[in-house]
Amino acid sequence: MKNPDGCFGSGPLQLVIDRLPRTRKFWVGFSGGADSTALLLALHQAGNQLVAPIHAIHFHHGLNPGADSWLDHCRNFCEERDIPFSGHHLEIPTSRGSTEEESRNCRYQAVTELLGHDETYLTAHHADDQAETLFLNLMRGSGIEGLAGIPPLRKLGKGRVARPLLQWGRSDLEAWLLQQGVNWMEDPSNLDETFDRNYLRNNLFPALETRWPGVVKRLTRSARIARLTSEALADFVNCHSRDLLGSKYRMPLEPLLQLEQPMQALVFRQWLRGQEIPALSEVRIYEFLNQLADANEPSQAEVRWNQWQLKRYRNFIWLQDLSTLAACAGQSWDGGMKLELGAGLGHLHLHGEAISIPPAWTVDSRREGGKIRLWEKGHRQTLKEMFRLSGIPPWMRAAIPVLYWDGKPAAIGDWIITQKMKSWLDSKHLKYRWYPADPVLLELQSSCHESTVDPSQPLG
Repeated sequence: MKNPDGCFGSGPLQLVIDRLPRTRKFWVGFSGGADSTALLLALHQAGNQLVAPIHAIHFHHGLNPGADSWLDHCRNFCEERDIPFSGHHLEIPTSRGSTEEESRNCRYQAVTELLGHDETYLTAHHADDQAETLFLNLMRGSGIEGLAGIPPLRKLGKGRVARPLLQWGRSDLEAWLLQQGVNWMEDPSNLDETFDRNYLRNNLFPALETRWPGVVKRLTRSARIARLTSEALADFVNCHSRDLLGSKYRMPLEPLLQLEQPMQALVFRQWLRGQEIPALSEVRIYEFLNQLADANEPSQAEVRWNQWQLKRYRNFIWLQDLSTLAACAGQSWDGGMKLELGAGLGHLHLHGEAISIPPAWTVDSRREGGKIRLWEKGHRQTLKEMFRLSGIPPWMRAAIPVLYWDGKPAAIGDWIITQKMKSWLDSKHLKYRWYPADPVLLELQSSCHESTVDPSQPLG
């Protein structure tokens, strides 16, 4: 393994170490191939020079007939060197999209769940991977962020992902392993040229290298320049669009529409990048921006990709992870001061001295045609109208818990509470709170509290 200045030795090893972020723990992605073997072996040899312990992790995708032998090889490699090791089996959906892409998505989802606070997942992406990524993104018509290729460091879940080998090429890693007398596994799927990367690696890049020697080095230099440009643009957008980027899950519409469309696109890219979600293509960003410019109430601009959705409602654009959006299921609240609502929806809680829950309490989503009487002698209002007054987007309304008392709505979320319910709470010295787990519902709850309906006053 070498850098542009010489063979892999103490100097380049120190460069690898210097590229590692400060962290509590390193999780090393270990497939058993040459790249990850070189990374893990280099870290193992670094020993006490590392700022944190290493733990090798192998993902068993179950797609290759020899997957079990790969797992065994990786486990044996680590046991021989006293490297902590764990293997994780993944279930890859093969019925939709690219198997390669689905495998990557499942792997990174598993890493997201694995990483603890301030922990780092290390991958063995190298210069050839960087060049291939830039070229493939170029063929997809990507913008500056795509041409920046693989980032050397990015956030993921509670931790981060780092790629300390982007300076070295595949041949450098293999040459160093041969010097060390270390074997690695060869993935037979690397010969399958139905995969774009294999076609590039086995056919196109050798031809480009003949015509333009050093093509990988040229492309990685371009990716590095594109990343510097992308980061400078991100800083510029952050400085000039704080009013648009203040929230992770909703963006005010009016200040966005005051910008020229190219600047709108920059703001959108920066917003989505900050959420660490799959990129939305340039074409689809502009399609959505054109919808926003043309959409008049009650029209709703919308775009979906992967499990994500951007949608306009009134004067905001909402970002929603559709995979976490669930309806509040009906259940009785017949004991305890706390009621669990299910994944994403969090729980309801009565704060105060423990008492018996009234026997006629149930919690459910909004029932069609339901009405609520906010004050004892007032008119009943439809739940639909109350949701509208609270500014709750239609597609989120089923997730909002409604407390029913004797079959009649007594509370919506924890921002609309009937006079009857409030009087009961006051008499018992209790407070009624909803603690949603989904971050979008938290955002929505905060905005609803800002515009809460006073049950003591008639609606205007």
